Amino acid sequence: MNKNSICIAAYSKSEDRLKSSSGGVFAELSKKVLEKNGVVFGAAIDSDGKVFHKYVTKKEDLNQLLGSKYVQSNINTAYKDVRKFLKEDRIVLFCGTPCQNEGLLKFLKSRPENLILVDFICHGVPSHKVFSSYLKEISNGKEIDKISFRNKENGWLDYSFKVSYKDGICFSENFKKNAYMRGFVFDFFLRPSCYKCTFKGVDRNTDITMGDFWGIQEEEPEFYEKDGVSVLIIHSEKGQKLFSEIEQVVVSKKISADEIVRHNQSLVKASNESEMRTLFFYEMKKGVKKAVDGIINPNKVQKLRNKIYRVGRKIIRKCLKKKMNTLSSNTGSKKVPVLFEQKENCCGCYSCSNACPVSAITMHEDKEGFFYPKIQKDLCVGCNSCKNACPINKK
Repeated sequence: MNKNSICIAAYSKSEDRLKSSSGGVFAELSKKVLEKNGVVFGAAIDSDGKVFHKYVTKKEDLNQLLGSKYVQSNINTAYKDVRKFLKEDRIVLFCGTPCQNEGLLKFLKSRPENLILVDFICHGVPSHKVFSSYLKEISNGKEIDKISFRNKENGWLDYSFKVSYKDGICFSENFKKNAYMRGFVFDFFLRPSCYKCTFKGVDRNTDITMGDFWGIQEEEPEFYEKDGVSVLIIHSEKGQKLFSEIEQVVVSKKISADEIVRHNQSLVKASNESEMRTLFFYEMKKGVKKAVDGIINPNKVQKLRNKIYRVGRKIIRKCLKKKMNTLSSNTGSKKVPVLFEQKENCCGCYSCSNACPVSAITMHEDKEGFFYPKIQKDLCVGCNSCKNACPINKK
């Protein structure tokens, strides 16, 4: 670990902890930035289950950014908006996945002093299509009012997936039984690049990395709080300064990186691609819950199907890889860059589409529900701004 990095366990003293997925520290950091006429960027979710990045400038709007959203976030023009506020000399706090943070840095081509980067311990990015399909299954046409992936009514460690409807009815299910959360944890429908993520490690290019203090009862039992405890890895002086400004409104203590890694391997290791992933997407047309249950708790017929699938998996993958995992934008024009050749090499961070000076790049949803960039060849001027902004392209 970087000798200047500091690992901290912390939780907010305010009611914002109840609205957050873990210890509510992100809310306190954000409020401090907003007090300075700053701007906070993060992920929000609408009633259709679509997750997108947006910015807030007022404390009363901060609730929209609180809580985990286990769906791919649409960055849209957020990077351009960040640049605009930075040029106005406003403090900007940007919170996103590690790859989104790297994409922003590549887009900006610099690291302004008034930019604060916050990433989190990321297990992987699930498909929007899967989540949208699952919402329709459980909602039966009812209008959705609020979605919570980590409802803490029964405590932080025993959270539930909860959907509240406008008619007053709620769907709530413990995460250990919920089909969507189980499919997420079993890695059935993560973005292909997540299985080869290159943005892992204790040391990050951000100012602060945040996550849940899983394993707290074993590591720091006296610090456990049923409403949630966060872990922070502070990487920079800028991050340390911001945290020092909220110390009066949080309870905190220093911990070691080993305490975090032992119970949260996603900090240092990419998720393993499930051998049943392709089968899940094939079976999903019958329902997300049925597809998940048929793999995790199969009946006799499904057990036989799963066995046959495993035996023929290599053949199936070879056929489908050509069809689903290869995407080339270079079809004859030498000036048009090739953004990527395989989907494993695109993290969908939107940096290329934000960087394109002629708006020739748009994001398109594939069959699995992930968004990938596509170049409109007649608009492309061959400047390679897109390739230069790619966080995965190390050249």
